[in-house]
Amino acid sequence: MKLSTVVTALPKVASCRRNPCSNSSYTSAINRRSKLGVSTPLLKVLSALTFLALPVACVHAANTAESTSAKKTVTSKEYRYDQPYIGAEQSAVKDKSDQVSEHANGKETPPAPSQANAVSTLSISNTLPIRSKQAARVEQHANTTKSSSDIVISSVNEFWIYDSWVRLQQDLDYDGYFSTFSVEFDADTIFIDAPVYAVLYLGQNGVYDAIYVSSEFFIFGEDSSDSFVIESTLVSGFPSYDYDILLELYDAQTEQLVAFSDGYDNAEFAFVPLESETNEYIVEETVVFVEEHGGTLNWAALLFIIASLSLRCVSVKHPLKK
Repeated sequence: MKLSTVVTALPKVASCRRNPCSNSSYTSAINRRSKLGVSTPLLKVLSALTFLALPVACVHAANTAESTSAKKTVTSKEYRYDQPYIGAEQSAVKDKSDQVSEHANGKETPPAPSQANAVSTLSISNTLPIRSKQAARVEQHANTTKSSSDIVISSVNEFWIYDSWVRLQQDLDYDGYFSTFSVEFDADTIFIDAPVYAVLYLGQNGVYDAIYVSSEFFIFGEDSSDSFVIESTLVSGFPSYDYDILLELYDAQTEQLVAFSDGYDNAEFAFVPLESETNEYIVEETVVFVEEHGGTLNWAALLFIIASLSLRCVSVKHPLKK
């Protein structure tokens, strides 16, 4: 009996040696099933969270795709003294300010000229170099990216931005994000007058993209009536986001950065809700009118149903005897 037991046990041992992975695979399958059974509630929770996160991920992906693929397009206008600004105005302004400063012996700040006077005294020969400078400035600054650490001012206490304002003007779909906005700023200087120009940026997380280079214009000492306005419309390439605004002021004679303003010194420049016009979807409300008609037929049908139920209840309680 012992011998037979040994003999019958040998094939099993041999089979185990021939298939060393059979028992381990069976055990791993059992463990896998048990693990799956234990982690099923966790998998359900993760699946639910993933399903809930899909809309947010889709919106983020759409915004990312738009910001990377779509070309950033901006249209801008300039205003001064509540009128559209003509870029070559500064030539006449300079001549007029020189005459006023000579009469005042440098003791008084020349008044800001009107738009009509500026245009009437302007000559074509003065506009040519100005236009060439403007083209060079646009080529230098437009479509450039700048971080906060790259801002270095060359002058000290010679120019400054006294105040600046932001107006949000167009939100077609009423979602709180605007596609048209304007920046008005009052720049001052220690000089009687000085030619300057501005560069406007929009940024995220300390990285700014230049969207507009202004024309050359004059500022007059600390005059509060020489503010300048840049109105911009984001046409495409700007997803819905709370952007930061950066405004730089350059000396038009030396081409050096002399002053700037951002969200740290002006709260209106921080977290400005903007988006491009391609994101302005107009939602039309649809009103549905439902008319109900009633008559004696409906009441008759209701009485018929009540009578039928009453007869059925009576027949159930008192069945007919055969």
